[in-house]
Amino acid sequence: MRAITTYFVFSAALLLAAFPFAAQSQEVPDNLKGSGEVVFGSIGGTLEAAEKKAFFDPFTRDTGIKVVLVAEDSAKLLASVKLGQPAYDIADIAGGQLATWVSKDAVEKIDYSYFAKETLAGIPEPLRNEFGIGNYTYSSVVAYNTNKFPEDGKHPKNWIDFYDTKEFPGKRGLSKCEKMVEGGLLEGALLGDGVLPEKLYPLDMDRAFAKIKELMPHVGRWMVAGGDGPQALMDGEVDMASSFNGRIAAAKKEGAPLAMSWDQSLLEYGYWVIPKNSPNKENATKLLAYISRPEPQAAFAEAISYGPVNKDAFRFLPKKFAGNLPGAPDLVQKQVFQNYEWWSTRGPDGRTNYDVALERCTDLLSQ
Repeated sequence: MRAITTYFVFSAALLLAAFPFAAQSQEVPDNLKGSGEVVFGSIGGTLEAAEKKAFFDPFTRDTGIKVVLVAEDSAKLLASVKLGQPAYDIADIAGGQLATWVSKDAVEKIDYSYFAKETLAGIPEPLRNEFGIGNYTYSSVVAYNTNKFPEDGKHPKNWIDFYDTKEFPGKRGLSKCEKMVEGGLLEGALLGDGVLPEKLYPLDMDRAFAKIKELMPHVGRWMVAGGDGPQALMDGEVDMASSFNGRIAAAKKEGAPLAMSWDQSLLEYGYWVIPKNSPNKENATKLLAYISRPEPQAAFAEAISYGPVNKDAFRFLPKKFAGNLPGAPDLVQKQVFQNYEWWSTRGPDGRTNYDVALERCTDLLSQ
């Protein structure tokens, strides 16, 4: 019941975000200014470009703190944390993985005293975790190549169509095991097998992996990076793919023959976390406090079409544009909220559902 309540609260907060209200623009407070650097683990691609434009460059300009970007590598980071020498100061992790990181004592608590009260008031409670602050909302969508499936013709509209290889022949792109949460691998399989959104959780792993196994001969690429979906679609390696809405929107804007459907899309979010014993913990906290404000959140949304976690950011976005962001009132009714509480639940053996699913997925793909 707690999980259901949490997601209704989050959903309501997103729905309310469309209504304008008065708010004072904020100047950067002195407690966010400083010197030195903060090292950020970047996923790269269009996401990095958007973060640099909306977050990092303005942060350095306004605070005097330099942002150093390094390639994101979760396994390498966790290993370095275990040695007491974290490879970077801020990591971007999927919402469903936070509990695992906490259990490994791999992250610092967030010092919310650096955040303005107005900033915190604009962020829904589920995104203000003790060990992580929400970064952005995004969606795993069914995307396709319009040369194969014209938008004005017969094309896949949801996960049922995605898994229907008779009606929609062609190669598929699916997220590999280590990216199965943010890629919606299990959820997509179950929705594709006819499970109703309201009956999706708890996930039936047996049924999900059976459906994935059935589709495996038709998978042209197992994707590990955010840019893999649009790239595989543009290269003709696959005809449809599970991909992130922002990546598809950015590629389409550049003229790529891609399209996507919001039907049954998964509404997701991740967290920014500070690895344990981060050498630049204070600067990392300042960066997180800075970019959680509504203005940077709005600038980021415009740069990549991912939804802001601070609902006040919608005040700074054109209404028509805001209506096409994950979690927008006109879209949220078509979307499925990903349940991170289920992914973080531990069984009698102490392992989370994520841990169990990762092992099973790895075994399946190695066959």
